[in-house]
Amino acid sequence: MERKNNEERLPFRKLLKEMSTQSRSMRSRLMMYMCSLVLAGSGVLLLMLIATGVFSAGGIGIEQSLKVQLQSRKSDMKAKLDVFAGNGIDLSKKISSALEQSILTYPYDIHDLEDDKEKLEEMQLNIYPLLESELKVTRASGVFAVFDATVNSNAPGAENSRSGLYLRLANVSSSSAPENDIFLFRGNPNVAMQKQIQIHNRWNMEFNTERLDWYRTQLFNGKTKEKSEDYLWIERHSLDGTWENSIFLSVPVVGNSDSCYGLCGLEFSSLLFRLCYPVVESKYGDMVTVFAPLDKEHLLVQYGLIGEQGNVYINDSEELSIETEKGFNIYKNGKKRYIGIHQPIRGAKDSCGRQWVIAVLFSYDSYNAYAGNEKLLLITILSIFILIMLLNSYVISRRFVMPIEQSIENLKADNFHERQIKSGITEIDLLAEFLKNKEERYRQDGRSAPVLPPDIEELFNRFIERSKTLTASERNILNYYIEGHEIADVPALACISINTVRKHNRSIYEKLGVNSKDELQLYLDLLRRCERIDELS
Repeated sequence: MERKNNEERLPFRKLLKEMSTQSRSMRSRLMMYMCSLVLAGSGVLLLMLIATGVFSAGGIGIEQSLKVQLQSRKSDMKAKLDVFAGNGIDLSKKISSALEQSILTYPYDIHDLEDDKEKLEEMQLNIYPLLESELKVTRASGVFAVFDATVNSNAPGAENSRSGLYLRLANVSSSSAPENDIFLFRGNPNVAMQKQIQIHNRWNMEFNTERLDWYRTQLFNGKTKEKSEDYLWIERHSLDGTWENSIFLSVPVVGNSDSCYGLCGLEFSSLLFRLCYPVVESKYGDMVTVFAPLDKEHLLVQYGLIGEQGNVYINDSEELSIETEKGFNIYKNGKKRYIGIHQPIRGAKDSCGRQWVIAVLFSYDSYNAYAGNEKLLLITILSIFILIMLLNSYVISRRFVMPIEQSIENLKADNFHERQIKSGITEIDLLAEFLKNKEERYRQDGRSAPVLPPDIEELFNRFIERSKTLTASERNILNYYIEGHEIADVPALACISINTVRKHNRSIYEKLGVNSKDELQLYLDLLRRCERIDELS
């Protein structure tokens, strides 16, 4: 069995040996050599471009990652805001209807409740189910209704004190909260007792409208019924007595008598925003979601909300300036820089008329670390590729040039016709066979020299034809080479400098279609052997 396997291998090995010794044309060999050099040169050029930062790592990937993440965040945020807006407007209408049906009498003036403790308490008890329902449906962190009336108009600061109801969730989460998590933040404590909810540890009886800086403007603008749908998103405010920050949806409560009873709305706290929008890990770094107003080329982070930050730190007390790049933006805050993109959310405007946007950002430093690693990997791969190509060029040149040199030496010998010349290069093997036959025929009297093979004949004819394009100075230098002189001998013989000789050499090589002095000398030796050297004169 083993002997049979060996017999099967022998023809294959013999075939490989025959293929390796098969003659190839000089053109195909030079083509392989030049391709290796071109590939190596391309690798060097690409390496230089990457090292100098012309090609930035992952540019297209960054844009795609940001767009995918932004689209997801925008869709989710738009859905939340639509729920808030729709329910806020609906809450405004329900509160207006409840006041006119149970609390106010025609012509429905909210100021009739001024200093009426019982009526104000009854009002709060009436609207409590409405606010509680909105809190559960919208999953907001709080819900409020504030009216243009106070329980004691003679008390100090009464001009900025307004009655109303403010419910908040104690344990905020991104899902619905149970009933016992509802706290009374503003309102009559009797409401908490009757509804069996806890009172917030920072509770106050009434709202301080000094802290609601949009209250007066929106209240006095809400003169018509249509204004109940003219809601605003209020920039981030800190809640009195707490460490929490929130943005608010604020809707005018407009009555049938075209008078504005007050404002109602929903709270979206910074804690809830962080829970709803956790950090997203990517190969470029942690991606952070930001919801904030846009003022020309500045993202006003100090007025908006920032999602979970992970390893990214964004100062929420300063704005970010925006520089537009190809495919993404650079957001700057002092020495801190971030990469990201943003898009506006339709219908989200604040009391100053600014458009709110949703943005996705990640740290510029984390991107630099990623880009550095990518660049190092590319440089390493290209360096290995260049080394392989250069080594391949060296091996090819050795394997191609050595047979040529050996064949030339054999052809120069007086007894070359007695030697077996096999270089593996088609043109040289044909020429050697021709010269060998010619030498043998010359040794026989009365025999004429054989005709050159067509390929060799055409090669020599082209070379001789090109020599006619040489200038007088170039032809003079070529004659020195025909006589057997070296390059170093020419300056003294022609009375010119070595630089001039080199300049003429380049022109001679280009016109004759050769690449070096050795290749030129090969042609001269072969023409001399074929007795055609005189055709160059």
